[in-house]
Amino acid sequence: MVRISDLSPNWEALAFDLYQENEEKETVNVDDVTSDSETDSTEEIDAHALITTLYSDQRKTKSEEGKGVKTKQEYALLVNDLEKQFVKKKMKNYEKAITVEAKHKRQTQQEMNELQRDMKYQVDEEKADTESKIAMKKDAIQSSDESIQLYEDEQKSLQEKLQKLNEKQQDLAMK
Repeated sequence: MVRISDLSPNWEALAFDLYQENEEKETVNVDDVTSDSETDSTEEIDAHALITTLYSDQRKTKSEEGKGVKTKQEYALLVNDLEKQFVKKKMKNYEKAITVEAKHKRQTQQEMNELQRDMKYQVDEEKADTESKIAMKKDAIQSSDESIQLYEDEQKSLQEKLQKLNEKQQDLAMK
């Protein structure tokens, strides 16, 4: 949260650049960044990676009275809840992917079965072509099986992550 006081009532826009520090933990001189000099320092660029720029406009900015500053514990619980929501969303996406892949596998299996039934009425040249198609269908089924297994493994991992986040939430609530 950033609070700015003594701002002119005629202000039009405000912008914040969010940077991520590199491992080197270099510092940037605020005067160098805010000065009107024409030269850019490569040290500043190397020390920080720009994540995003946030803009605010006085027409969109509202002051909410009664919103107090949250404690570190409240912020930790909020972040934990956001992580849990993200994990749950990913789990739902994997569930959808498994459903789609299983449907694709069933459809491919049916197509392969139809090709095998049709083979007994084909001549040798057609059988060779059909066998090639059947081999491709088998590969597609195997690929679907592998994808489903991968998605299920990811789901298990996310389930463990969710369990750990629940434990973390309980620990944070007890502090």
